[in-house]
Amino acid sequence: MFGLLIAAFLVVTTVNGESVAIGQYKQQLLDVHNAYRGMQRAADMHALVWDDQLSSEAANWIKSCKFEHQMKGRGENLAFDTNPKKDEELINSSMKACCHYTQIVWAKTRKVGCAIEKCDYIHGLGRPIKDAWYLACFYDPKGNYISEYPYTKGPACSKCLQKQSCENTLCTGEGVEVCENLDDDCEYWSSAGECQSNPNFMLKKCRKACGVCQG
Repeated sequence: MFGLLIAAFLVVTTVNGESVAIGQYKQQLLDVHNAYRGMQRAADMHALVWDDQLSSEAANWIKSCKFEHQMKGRGENLAFDTNPKKDEELINSSMKACCHYTQIVWAKTRKVGCAIEKCDYIHGLGRPIKDAWYLACFYDPKGNYISEYPYTKGPACSKCLQKQSCENTLCTGEGVEVCENLDDDCEYWSSAGECQSNPNFMLKKCRKACGVCQG
C-alpha cells in the first residue's frame, strides 16, 4: 500500500500547490490498484471498478484534514505526502503505520473510489503537518477481516464466479455466486438467529441457509 500511494502522490504533488480534481487521476488510481491485485495471481481476485459514490464519501471525509479513519462500514486507505524527496523519513513512519495493503488485494472487494485534498495543515499524528496532500480511498465490500486471508491461492482466475471472464489474471464481470453453505453447521446457526446477529460471518459462509442467494 505504501508504494502505491506514494506513486500516486508523486504525480499529484507536481501541480504547484493547487487543488486537484480527482477525475484527472481516477483511471490511474484504478489501474494501479488493479495492477497490484493482478500481481497476486490469485484464484479469485476480482478486478476493481471505479465508484463515484465512494469517491464522494472519501472527499467529504478528508476535507476536514483530519488524518483518521471514518470506520463506518467502508474499506479505507489513507495517506498523506508533503515532499517525499525531502521528508521521506516522516512519510515512511506515518504511512506504514496507517495503510492497509491487504485491503488493496482483498479478493472480494469490487469497487474503489478515491479523493485528494490539499491541506494547509493535516492533523491526527500528534502534531500538525504543514502543506500536505491528503489521499483517501474507500472500498466496497470492505476487507481486512481478522484471521481471514485476503484471497484464495491457486492458478489465476481458477475460482472466478460463474459467467465471469479472466483478464490480466483478474476475474471481470459481475458473475453469479454459487448458492451454497460452506459449513455443515450453517442450517443450525441460521435457525439460532446467527444470520442476523453475526452477518459478517454468516453471509459469507452460509449464503444458502440465510436465504441471500438463489439457485
